[in-house]
Amino acid sequence: MVHGYGVIGCGYVGTAVAMRMKRAGHAVTATTRSPENVHELRRLMDDVQQLDITDPNLDLSFLADLEGLLISVAPTRQNQSYGDVFAQGMRNLAGALRRRTSTQPLHITYISSVSVYGDQQGREVTEQASVDNSSAVNGMLAAAEELMLDIDRPDTAICVLRLGGIYGPGRDMVAMIREAAGQQVPKNGNAINAWSGLVDIARGVQFVSERKLTGIYNLVDDMQLSRRELSTLICDEEGLPPVLWSHGSSANERSINARVSNQKLKDAGFELMSPSMLIPAVV
Repeated sequence: MVHGYGVIGCGYVGTAVAMRMKRAGHAVTATTRSPENVHELRRLMDDVQQLDITDPNLDLSFLADLEGLLISVAPTRQNQSYGDVFAQGMRNLAGALRRRTSTQPLHITYISSVSVYGDQQGREVTEQASVDNSSAVNGMLAAAEELMLDIDRPDTAICVLRLGGIYGPGRDMVAMIREAAGQQVPKNGNAINAWSGLVDIARGVQFVSERKLTGIYNLVDDMQLSRRELSTLICDEEGLPPVLWSHGSSANERSINARVSNQKLKDAGFELMSPSMLIPAVV
């Protein structure tokens, strides 16, 4: 039996998930706010909808027969802000999902970010950690998570996946670090970032969807190095001069500095294919 799966937001992550679900035998409905992307997506997907979640008259009637849905949205236009997408847009989307007329059971995976943890001074954090309210953007991201988790319908299950910095095809972070060798980079080199490989993101979305997991999970790899430690490791291996990082955060830098635990997702049975960007997934 073919199950319907929808993807709201076919950017880098959304498209990878849509393709994985298509290969797994799902009939995939993809959405994009960009009219330029509609034609390309129609070559790949079963159905394509042009959708802008900032539209107050959001029409989600296409969800009626779907069993699974991924929401992966972010500002993409120059005139679009985080407030447009995560305050107005997610409020529209959560309201439309709450009002949907179909009672078909629906599992929703919402893509968020581990940046909501903010600067934890390098401490280990789990999904139980408090979120960063000192940053307006992080506050909006956390509020968007709450909007989704507060959809109170017995036929709707919600899972939030918090991602780190994303690497994968077309986003070779190791190569980018090599290119920065010997250069001054105005970011805090002592901050510990979290990372997520695209292959494992797509696998993780399929994993939580198939198992109908609910609640919040960190979908990050195993690497817990500071920017300085990571760049030194890469540059030393290539005989390159080190990247020259700052020793503190600038006033306008929205930085995570935490050892983000992925144990909860592993305890649910998920296994990483890419434990770090230094050990790429073999697919």
